[in-house]
Amino acid sequence: MAQEVLRKVDQNGLKTGQAATIILLILAFVLNSPLLVAVVAVAQLLGALDVPFAPYRLLYQQVVKPSGLVKPNVVIDNPEPHRFAMLVGAVFNGMATLALLANAPAIGWVLVAIVVVLANLNFWLNFCAGCWMYYQFHRLGVPGFTHAPVGQ
Repeated sequence: MAQEVLRKVDQNGLKTGQAATIILLILAFVLNSPLLVAVVAVAQLLGALDVPFAPYRLLYQQVVKPSGLVKPNVVIDNPEPHRFAMLVGAVFNGMATLALLANAPAIGWVLVAIVVVLANLNFWLNFCAGCWMYYQFHRLGVPGFTHAPVGQ
């Protein structure tokens, strides 16, 4: 069996996106802004798609890292579980946007709150619920979830 190539992820790049998500979604709630929730959903979707112009990537590469506020923290890891986690956040925030626009604020803000809680878990405790889901799907043999946890 061929050995998988070790790939790396900059954890501080991910944390920048998590911090931006938390701040923007709390601001969206305070301002009662479905538009801001939609902006976060699009930012997360572009990150999940790994496009070079993803807003959180640009924020980290063009502002946070050059400012010296944080140094890169590159670790051996699979990027796919993190992208999947961003996709889950984008789906939740997209559904929240639709709920808010459909005058169902309780559903919308609960979905936003779930994303805020999970982003905080990842930011503060390094527990990525989307990554955990990805690896469970891999373990179950779900097509498309091709990477095992690093070291296994």
